[in-house]
Amino acid sequence: MKYIVNIISFLLGITAYSQIVSKAEIVTRTSTVVEMASEFFPREKRLIKISLPKGYDKAKKYPVIYTLDGNSLFDMVTAYSQILGKQTIEEDGYDYGTNVIPPVIVVGIFHNDRNLETEPNFNGLDYLEKPNNLKNFIISEVVPYIDSNYTTSGYNSIIGHSNTAYFTTNLLFQEENPFKSIIALSLTEGSTAFYEKLIEKLNTKVDGSYFLGYGRKDNEFNCIAKKIEAHVSNKNVLVKKFNSNHSDLPASSLVDAIKYLFNDYRNFNDFNKAIRNTDFEIVEYLSTYEDKIKSKYGIKTQVLEDDYGSLLDETVSSKNIEVFNKLVEYDEKKNDFEYPLIILFHYRKDIGDNQEAKNIAYKILESNDENVYKFLVNKQIDVFTNFFVENLNSLKEAIRFLEIGKKKYPEKELAFAYFIAKISIENNYQLDKGKVNLRFCTENYKKNWYFTKSDLERLNEKFTRY
Repeated sequence: MKYIVNIISFLLGITAYSQIVSKAEIVTRTSTVVEMASEFFPREKRLIKISLPKGYDKAKKYPVIYTLDGNSLFDMVTAYSQILGKQTIEEDGYDYGTNVIPPVIVVGIFHNDRNLETEPNFNGLDYLEKPNNLKNFIISEVVPYIDSNYTTSGYNSIIGHSNTAYFTTNLLFQEENPFKSIIALSLTEGSTAFYEKLIEKLNTKVDGSYFLGYGRKDNEFNCIAKKIEAHVSNKNVLVKKFNSNHSDLPASSLVDAIKYLFNDYRNFNDFNKAIRNTDFEIVEYLSTYEDKIKSKYGIKTQVLEDDYGSLLDETVSSKNIEVFNKLVEYDEKKNDFEYPLIILFHYRKDIGDNQEAKNIAYKILESNDENVYKFLVNKQIDVFTNFFVENLNSLKEAIRFLEIGKKKYPEKELAFAYFIAKISIENNYQLDKGKVNLRFCTENYKKNWYFTKSDLERLNEKFTRY
């Protein structure tokens, strides 16, 4: 197997070198190629490629993702990182942001002789001579260059595939290691000592995160991954299998891998547990979250609109009215935002705060806001009707609400009349009103959102039985 690994590495190395030479002088609008001299490769010029996030701001700090195999992985890592880290952009009323990860700088490391520079040590733990030179070049020259020329946050990650996965994984055992998180794809097995030491290391301490991806069809490179998957239990380590072979594994796995580098970013999994405490305070909780993100990734962050929505959903699911009130009040004050009545109605209804939901329902009915009209009259008369009937268990209140709506919105009289007739006839309640409104709907029927002629016929059949 080791022989096969070296043959593959040799072929990849030839391809890498030919592609580097063709790109050496290219500087694009989104990335820059830098030619570096190195004391560790004194007779060579080394190439790195740098991609900055859209809207790069020197006043902000950015995590950095370094990737080996720059010829094959740099463009892919850059593209995935830009998509995952796209900030909120409103255009034509739509939100095109993703914000799955924070914006990052991506640095590609290109190889002059990949086979020699990344050759695994099958007889021990130490890097061989050329890989050791590459390690020193990256740690002592590339990382300082990036830190001195760009505003970096101190959270560095590194990616490798096949032999370079072995290279990046071996950084776990180095005293000087500027990379807090590592992505290893198709990890070469290495020596028995390396495997045993790696199992021990992954089980005891990983400061950032370690992602190991392997392919179901990548038979020469999935043995050690399966062993680690079976013997390592650490919340900072993720081993994941993909339906891939050796060459297509990076394309299949890098989205998951990059997301895992930032697994605490916009992660509020502890919120539902936290709100059970009687002394819970939303300000303190969010401050703790921001401190955690600053400590781990070196960046300032803020809770996004979607995040507030998910936190509110948690409070609704747990029926925690007190925390819900605190969260709404905080969000409105912090972000100068007022929740639309229609949204508050649904929240209050779902959380079980029926009295406040009722108050909001009448406010909605009294409102002259065009958006309220669109939601209530065009799409949700049935929702409000069901609320009064099922949640409040008040047929009288339901009919009163509908009669007010019928009077206020004469252009929608048909819909309001139908629900009055439906409540009355189905519940044998105030049948005189049911009869009048059913006749109105029958005589004035036209195609609408809420009911059909068949619905009217069923109501009429039921009415004639009384």
